[in-house]
Amino acid sequence: MVDVSKIRQLIHRLSPLLSWRPKVPPAFIEFARRYLFRFTPNFFVWGTAVLLLTFLVALLLGKIFLTGNTASQQAVSTGQRVLIQVATGDVEGNARHTKKERDTAASAANAPNANTPIISKEGLAPAPLEAISAQTDSGLVPMVGHDGTLPWKYYARPYKGDTKRPVVAVVITRLGLSKPQTDEALKLPHMFTLSFSPYASDARKWAKTAREEGFETLVDLPMQSADYLITGADPGAYGLLVDATPNENSTRLRWALSRFPGFVGLLAPENENLTSNVSTIRPTLIELAGHGVLFLYFKTPQNVGLADLVKARQFYALGIDKVVDDDIEPGPIDKQLSDLTTLAKSQGYAIGFAHSYPPTLEALSRWTDTLSTQGVDLVPVSAIALRIFP
Repeated sequence: MVDVSKIRQLIHRLSPLLSWRPKVPPAFIEFARRYLFRFTPNFFVWGTAVLLLTFLVALLLGKIFLTGNTASQQAVSTGQRVLIQVATGDVEGNARHTKKERDTAASAANAPNANTPIISKEGLAPAPLEAISAQTDSGLVPMVGHDGTLPWKYYARPYKGDTKRPVVAVVITRLGLSKPQTDEALKLPHMFTLSFSPYASDARKWAKTAREEGFETLVDLPMQSADYLITGADPGAYGLLVDATPNENSTRLRWALSRFPGFVGLLAPENENLTSNVSTIRPTLIELAGHGVLFLYFKTPQNVGLADLVKARQFYALGIDKVVDDDIEPGPIDKQLSDLTTLAKSQGYAIGFAHSYPPTLEALSRWTDTLSTQGVDLVPVSAIALRIFP
């Protein structure tokens, strides 16, 4: 039973505290009476002022954080080199994509319209073809058919020119990351080979459009760069790494292979360091042979041993001879394209690599007008592969 007397005693003891009020200096009371109380607005005015202030702060923060993106877009549109960073998690050799990302990629690949055949208006074979496709945990990927049909030959853009005539192929990379630059690339002659970034959110749509127009397509293959340990340059969540296990690299490779159908091969980036180590790149080449697609890499003094491996094992790998836009000024680009043409004449064929910078696309357009007078044909990269791997 509650003891009422004790409660009364407790209230009596606390009464001084409950009755306490802060002592306000008389000077402050006089100041408030004279200058503050007479200007106190009503609730509506206060609410409006707070909302207005909140809007201004949000506008300022948006300008601060979005200016960098706008500057990057402006730099890209003017042809400047821009480092595109891809957010990743673990920087070790573990698989750094989440289950949610895998499920998203798989659901996109298995969407009702994902496997709708792509019909080109210039005679390229419909893609994907079920007989040379396989379903994986990442989505639909190309695979050598039971009858030996190779996807890179089936999806190749037809070329019926003189087999003794010098030919040159130019691969344009990093498409799909910039809409204006990708749109401009699609205006080029259809003998150029277009390579789309697997990280582009609309990679499937862009590649479908390109193939419908008559372009042969590749997939940019993310790979660890030579200065990875020095600068921390990240190849992205699905990049192949030197220290990753073969299974981990295989998982990432299948993801790249599933991004869109109808491509003839994968394109290694500049300055990668996997091809310089034969034991590191061998599992990837073996897997790509099973998928029946081409692998394009840059010829460097560090990876000369790769050519011997390719020849001995008959991998479908092609070495790129020249980057045409290390310097994106029109003069140097024109010079590199001229050298590429000369190389094609001397060895019968040559492969060039170009970015989708506006100055590069303009130079490529001018260059194609001069090739016929020099006795050289511009061809898709598969036409050169057919000469090497008939």
